[in-house]
Order: sequence, then C-alpha cells, then structure tokens
Amino acid sequence: MTQQATNWKNVNNWHWVEKNCTPWAKEYLQNLLKNEAVEVAGTKVSVTDVSEVSGDVDLNQRKGKVITIYDVAVTMTWKGEDAEGRDAEGKILIPELMHDTELEEIVFEVTVDHENRDRERIKDVVRKSLTPVLRSKLKDFAKDLVEAHSKDVYIPPSEMTGHPVLQTYQPKPPAPAHASSASSKGTAGVLGGLTNVTQTVEFVASAADLYLTLLDKTRCKHWTRGQAEIVGEVGGAFSFFDGNVSGTFVELVPNEKIVQKWRLKTWPAGHYSTVTLTLDEARDSTKIRLEQKDVPIGERDATEKNWHMYFWNAIKTSFG
Repeated sequence: MTQQATNWKNVNNWHWVEKNCTPWAKEYLQNLLKNEAVEVAGTKVSVTDVSEVSGDVDLNQRKGKVITIYDVAVTMTWKGEDAEGRDAEGKILIPELMHDTELEEIVFEVTVDHENRDRERIKDVVRKSLTPVLRSKLKDFAKDLVEAHSKDVYIPPSEMTGHPVLQTYQPKPPAPAHASSASSKGTAGVLGGLTNVTQTVEFVASAADLYLTLLDKTRCKHWTRGQAEIVGEVGGAFSFFDGNVSGTFVELVPNEKIVQKWRLKTWPAGHYSTVTLTLDEARDSTKIRLEQKDVPIGERDATEKNWHMYFWNAIKTSFG
C-alpha cells in the first residue's frame, strides 16, 4: 500500500494499525547480547549465542499513540574460563521480557553444564557480573523498537496535507439526572439468589477495534497488564488476572456481539454467569452494552466495579 493510500484510509492515525516485529527482535537481541563479556579476578565469561527468542513482539498505533506490546522468552548460551584454565559453559534464560516489566524486575536464570565446584564458581561470575551487563543492554529495547518501525504504523502530521482530516470527537454533555439510566452506571434486577448487571460504556473507537481488543491475545495482555490466556473462537477459553476471571466463548458475531460463560474465582464452584457484549458503532464512537445474567447477588457490587476498573477503564487507558 502506498503512503498516499495509507494516509487516505487512516487519517489522523485514527484506526488501529499493528506490525509484527518478532523477526526484527530476534536479530536485534542476537546483535545486542552476543559476545557480551566480563572478567572478574581472572575468570572470563561471555555470551556465545542467543539461541532462541520465542513469543510476540508487536508495534501498534491507535489515535496517534505508538504502543509497544511484547512478551518473549530469551535463551542464551555462555562459556567461561577461570585463571587456572578450567572452563565451563551453560545457559542464561530470560523467561519473560515484557512491555510492562521494569528493567530491575527482569529475571535471569543461569545454569551450568556438568556442574561441579569449579564450574559453579564460574557460573557465579555469570550470575553476579554478566547478567547486570545484559540487563543494562536491554534498557533501550522498547525505544529502539519504536525508532526502527514507527514509520510503518504512524503517519506524521506533515504527510497528512491534502487528505481529509477527522475532527476530534467531542463527547455529548452528561444527560440530566432524570434521564434514562442507560449509562455506564450499572443497573440490576434480582433473580432470587442471583442478579443481573447491565452497563453501557462509550469508546472513541471503531467496533472492529473494540472487538479485536476484547478477543486478541496480544491486546488483552496489554490492557490487563499481565498474562492473558484467550482463544478467541466459539468454545475457546479465556483466563485473565491470574485466573480471577475465566470462562468460554458461546457466540461470536464479528464486530457486533460477544457471548461468554463468565465467572469470578470467588464464586461458588461451577457457577457461571452469561455475559453478552453488544457493540453499537456510531460515526465517531462505539457503545458497548453489557448484559450479565445470573451474578450471585452478594457479588453484584464488586462485579460492577470490576467491569469499570479492570475492563472499561483499563482499555481506555491503554488504547485511548
């Protein structure tokens, strides 16, 4: 697609655009970390190879914001030799290099092959002296990712000249207090020991963007700020927030409706509510209407708050 065509279809960088940067990340980490070495009291250790990089690295653009989303595991091999010429080799594993992990929180797992006392001492040099060097090398990963690929997902304002420009969306003023209660504040109807929850929330986004944001694993990891397990198909399972929210998909109508069997970890074992999310797209925004049936009545308030805090507000904060 030419730059001109891109400008026409994505004026103001309005729509979600994403690029798979995993191949770039593999080459980048190989060039960045291979041959890094330190010497301590005559013991020399170095990274001999970045043998595996697995996971996802994506660069996304939404409403003019460039967003990095990545979650990869990195495996390296190392070798070392002490002052007496005794050698050792092994592996360094970074189990999770994630977009929302602080540099100091990156974990390095160091192992040595054919372990004995001498090789253990060489391994300690890797663990105590080489891994801090590797950690410092990773500090610019996100910045370098953006610099290398942002031109593929973001159109500078100077290149918008001569193309239609969307006006900034201005939300309508709040409705009067006596107006219909079809707003983002939940309403509930009691069904014996169970209750229903309904909410309507407005997003400045297309229905297609929101649909993917609720079903795509990479996007879910971003707005949940953690491990999100999700198979976005009928019968597929999902699990968010360390398993505190889980369920399966019952019905999917692309860009229009999502129906789930849905439960909180604190609910009685085996009890599921039915969640229906209906997407209604207007010119400049999309409303999501939530209808949740069979919520344990004692969990109603917490469930309503959790939808707002951990779903709607988190999505708005992450993607605008």
